[in-house]
Amino acid sequence: MTNKNEWNEWKGLTEAEAAERRVRYGPNALPVPKHRLLGLIARQFRGIFNLMLLIAAGVTFSLGEPIDGAFILLFVFLGTALNVYQEHKSNQAADKLKAYLLSTITVIRAGTEKEVPTETLVPGDILKLESGDIVPADAIVRVARDLLVDETTFTGESIPVTKRASASSATAADEEEHLLQGIVIVRGNALAEITAIGQETQLAHIATTASTVQAESELVKSVDKISNFIMKVTLLTLGFVVVANILIEGRQADVTGLLIFAIALAVSAIPEALPLVLTFSLSRGALEFAKRDVIVKRLSAVQDLGSVNLLCTDKTGTITENHLVFSNFFPMDGSPYDPLVLARLAAINLHERIPEPFDHASDEALTQTQRQIVERYILVQEEAFDPALRSNGAVVKQADGSTLHIRRGSPEYFFGEGLISRDTVADWLQAEEEKGHRVLGVSYDDGSGARFGGFVSFVDRIKDSTIATVAAAKQMNVAITVITGDALKVAEAVGREAGLVTESAEVTEAAAFLALPLAERKKRLSSIRVFARTTPEQKLELIQLLKEQFTVGYLGEGINDAPALKAAHVSMVVQSAADVARETADIVLLQNDLRVIVEGIRFGRETHANTMKYIRATLISNFGNFYAVAIGSLFISFLPMLPKQLLLLNLLSDFPMMAIAFDRVSAQEVERPQRYDLHSLYIIFVTMGLVSTVFDFICFGLFYRISPAVLQTNWFIASVLTEILLMLSIRSLAPITKAGWPAPSIVILSVIAMALAIGLPMIPATAAFFEFQPPTMAHLGIILGIAVSYLVVTELVKRPLSGFVSKR
Repeated sequence: MTNKNEWNEWKGLTEAEAAERRVRYGPNALPVPKHRLLGLIARQFRGIFNLMLLIAAGVTFSLGEPIDGAFILLFVFLGTALNVYQEHKSNQAADKLKAYLLSTITVIRAGTEKEVPTETLVPGDILKLESGDIVPADAIVRVARDLLVDETTFTGESIPVTKRASASSATAADEEEHLLQGIVIVRGNALAEITAIGQETQLAHIATTASTVQAESELVKSVDKISNFIMKVTLLTLGFVVVANILIEGRQADVTGLLIFAIALAVSAIPEALPLVLTFSLSRGALEFAKRDVIVKRLSAVQDLGSVNLLCTDKTGTITENHLVFSNFFPMDGSPYDPLVLARLAAINLHERIPEPFDHASDEALTQTQRQIVERYILVQEEAFDPALRSNGAVVKQADGSTLHIRRGSPEYFFGEGLISRDTVADWLQAEEEKGHRVLGVSYDDGSGARFGGFVSFVDRIKDSTIATVAAAKQMNVAITVITGDALKVAEAVGREAGLVTESAEVTEAAAFLALPLAERKKRLSSIRVFARTTPEQKLELIQLLKEQFTVGYLGEGINDAPALKAAHVSMVVQSAADVARETADIVLLQNDLRVIVEGIRFGRETHANTMKYIRATLISNFGNFYAVAIGSLFISFLPMLPKQLLLLNLLSDFPMMAIAFDRVSAQEVERPQRYDLHSLYIIFVTMGLVSTVFDFICFGLFYRISPAVLQTNWFIASVLTEILLMLSIRSLAPITKAGWPAPSIVILSVIAMALAIGLPMIPATAAFFEFQPPTMAHLGIILGIAVSYLVVTELVKRPLSGFVSKR
């Protein structure tokens, strides 16, 4: 098949041929993940906490203790259900965004034009494309009339490019003859033969690249480290305790009872409510995002966002408005025509098609007088953009019959034609380039020969919110780096205007940077604020390099951003982003506003701060009690606390701790990127845990000689009270008098838990069920004295620790 100039000679496929190929090639659609809900559920058990709890529950049931096993499963079910619900709801919301995409297109079948669903297209179909169409599959141009397309989603460049018809019947074509799925027809029309659909398109290949790049959540990695630490310490200690009890008691040892006690003790050491606290915290952050028209697809991304210290973003549409505006002009002495009017006349039929950015900007900039001049003319002939000459033109005439031949193009065209000397305008052009402006020259011929008419310049302005957002990010100690496919000078000018760039060394072309030796790249990496002329592959490589030094958040919107989005620690796109980019991203912004991301970083840091409060409190209290009970069991012939009492203790102390997800957070806690500093956490855990253990032994020493029931009951009450007081103290490393009031929910639940801890042993039915002995008033007084003393000592020990942590 050869290139034809006559449209009516292209008959296309018959319906029978199209049906046969549809069976062979399948639908023209990207693959949709199957069983997504099951995948969400399975993801909840990647972390070790839930797995440990399920194993403990299974062993407990097998030993004939259904109540104890049910307690353990309660936490697993609540955390998993809430997490799955939130993420599934977010995915459903994201799916609804696909509704705006083009669903039908015109094809030629058996010589007849026909509107068909894009999913039914097959290779060999002849597309009829017009201004405004989105190309639904990869295709080769067979016939073209003044064809101009927008490839922003692939290249990042906002300037349309010209496409021409292929002179070959082959399905391979060069870049100027090839149309990729997802690009937009800006001007003209064309017939194009489909060469690839569905998973075989370039878009699908980028999606595949994105799916092979896996970024593990910082939250998941950190929690897994803590989980592994807890598991090792717990198993080693319990193994020692069980073996030691058996050796001490010999044949009289109750092995089954010891195993149940060991499991209950293990559960008491495991912060089993951590998944639930995380879900509450993350859901609260997701709710705050939802109020600002942001969809969170991966719940842990809320907290991961708090650890971001480098935000990478595309320029077009995020930093800038993606809308060219007239900026300046250079008039030619002696010319009777305004260069802006000439630029507008070069596209006089503006309202009959989707305007190019230059055309739209020229039209918007006209004064009323200039508009009246333009309206005197009608189009005689339009000359398409010539990529070799980098110019286009038009012939227009007035009512009196006088004609004007206008040419519009790059400065190089007019220098090459000898219409103006480069030296004449060198200073003006350099000034415009340094500002990042795009310059067009114009010439006119009124019958006396072509004459230069001047230059006009345009700018893609930064958004009104950009400068304030950059300043806010700096206050949060978050650096911003622009990774764009745009030209170096333009990108540098935008970076300077936004407040990101102060010197040229902070701007580089991606190819030049990646050509440097690895050591030099790592040395310069942190100082680069703008990467220009970046290809999709280079974006991915840059993100992977940046991840070695930073926690990276990436905001993009084009098809070319998908692999980089997948690689980033946290990926964000706007609603208008390409379909594959939205599928890849963790967060979808319904409004294209960087301010939301900076606010999101603050939410993430608040979430992290509250999560750390829970982890600190539960590790200190649980392990303090864990070691005391475990070691205490070696010195007495009975269990210092029964398994169901241990589980009830955990339940009562965890409910107020779960409310920590909604606690207030001080300004100091969100100033810097948040990470799980495990070393500091271990120092606090060991030091404060030792204090907790000492007070547990004091309680043990005061009551163990009286009777097993007295020790078990009083130790239970003291443990609940001290754990809650510890939480109120450790929620801030500042002195409790300066930490501010906790959230009302924490106060209310703490009071309820304390009341239940004292009340349940006094109620006959619950006392009998849990095998408590009602405490005497004297014993209650001793317990309260121990609790208050514990709070005072905790505050004293906490002060030097806060200084140690702040230095790290």
